[in-house]
Amino acid sequence: MSLDHAILGLLSERPRSGYDLKTRCFDDALKPFWTADQAQIYRTLERLKAAKHVSVTTRRCAGRPDRRIYEITRSGREQLDAWLAQAHPSPTLRDPFLLQLYFGASVPDDDLLGVLESRRAEHERRLEELRLAASELAAGKLGPRTEVLRQTALDGAAERERALISWLDDCIHAVTEGALPGSEGRGIGQRHLFGAEPA
Repeated sequence: MSLDHAILGLLSERPRSGYDLKTRCFDDALKPFWTADQAQIYRTLERLKAAKHVSVTTRRCAGRPDRRIYEITRSGREQLDAWLAQAHPSPTLRDPFLLQLYFGASVPDDDLLGVLESRRAEHERRLEELRLAASELAAGKLGPRTEVLRQTALDGAAERERALISWLDDCIHAVTEGALPGSEGRGIGQRHLFGAEPA
């Protein structure tokens, strides 16, 4: 149900169209935390409308299709506030990359390095996006409490990316140095990929 609450949170700032939610919010401001495609957004908006958590008005646009503008209702704000005040469990992790490592014993070192380096580059890109988002946040357009909490969320996302980059550097180093059993590198010992001695 977090998509419902993400949309309610965005609508609590101001009324928006479904298109604005997609392009200016999920593809931009919320990109470090949550993604949604256009179909998911519109399905969720219809569900929120049916639950009376949002209302919708049609805005006429000269020479363009009419726009449906969604606005949070009082019950929607109550629903959002209740959700924001609750503790939520960590999501179940589904990561194809970790599956690749888990089942990757038959993959040659060079191919494994390619997978690791590609993943590292992806996390570097994400970290750069977070740095940019943090610099744009510092423009001072929001209230101080909102700014601090949003900066804290961006800091948490950035810290996660830095930790993953550091872990991937260890993985890349271990493979490069021939630390995996069966590797044909210089062989610095039979160790786990992350440098810990086998139990």
